Amino acid sequence: MYAPIFIVGCERSGTTLLRLILNQSPELHIPGESWFLKKLNANHEVYGDFSKPYQRWFFIRDLQLNNATQDTYTFDIFQLSIDEAEKVIEDVSPTDFFGASSALFQASACKHGKQRWADKTPRHVIQLQWLANAYPSAKFVHVIRDGRDVALSLVKAGWANNIQEAAGRWQQRVRSGIDEGRKLRSTRYYELQYESLVTQPEAVLKDLCHWVDIEYSSKMLQHHSQATEHINRDWHLHEMVAKPISSDHAYKWKKKLTNLQIAEIEGVAGVMLEELGYELASKAIFQLSDKIRRYSTKISKKASHYILNYQT
Repeated sequence: MYAPIFIVGCERSGTTLLRLILNQSPELHIPGESWFLKKLNANHEVYGDFSKPYQRWFFIRDLQLNNATQDTYTFDIFQLSIDEAEKVIEDVSPTDFFGASSALFQASACKHGKQRWADKTPRHVIQLQWLANAYPSAKFVHVIRDGRDVALSLVKAGWANNIQEAAGRWQQRVRSGIDEGRKLRSTRYYELQYESLVTQPEAVLKDLCHWVDIEYSSKMLQHHSQATEHINRDWHLHEMVAKPISSDHAYKWKKKLTNLQIAEIEGVAGVMLEELGYELASKAIFQLSDKIRRYSTKISKKASHYILNYQT
């Protein structure tokens, strides 16, 4: 059995793009966001060992009722009928909650002609340690994007009330993922920088595929041709993935944020940004302002000197 792969990160960081890219692999299938593992595991005593029909029914019912996102339900991501799902779980019983869940992911992959499954649920970044314990062989790909672009996108999507709240959310998500992920072995945790992906896609993807243990294919860079097949919600938030990868997708904040907004974001998440290698723009702005102020002061003093001398 292959190790499951979890793609995580703060929302609006590029996890959807990576999902579409890797779904071009003939080996790997990544359905839509699931967001049920920790929540429904709380009901594991009700599900028992899944050997009884009513136990399997309770699990499937809960999957049907659980919101994966604001407007989608978990069961639908597997693209299995109720009878298919029930048979899949029965075939692996007796098993535990994680075995039953894996069986559904695996069945979904097989239905798409793939032999391995992965999960792309960004919010799992705050449950990374729990998932690592639940799936001891799992691999985690943490997608990290410049917090200023993420904050801009979160506010635009209506997922944050203001730019400072968005910055705080990015910092909390990324910090949680990094702190827990870096406790794992390097064979289990991988950090992928969004900016590197869109500026050096082939090199980055080859390295990632080697780490994940799937074969790289140039077809992965044609992900946009099938974008509409893999995205069935909030298309206005994902329209960029229907276009070829471009370096223009990185650092949009430089053109779209005001100096005040930049300073507000960096005031909240500046330490995290610098830790990740992102240069703070507010420092340069303040340094330039200080130079202008000192230069203006110097000119004013000279002007005053000339005026006094002239009057004398």
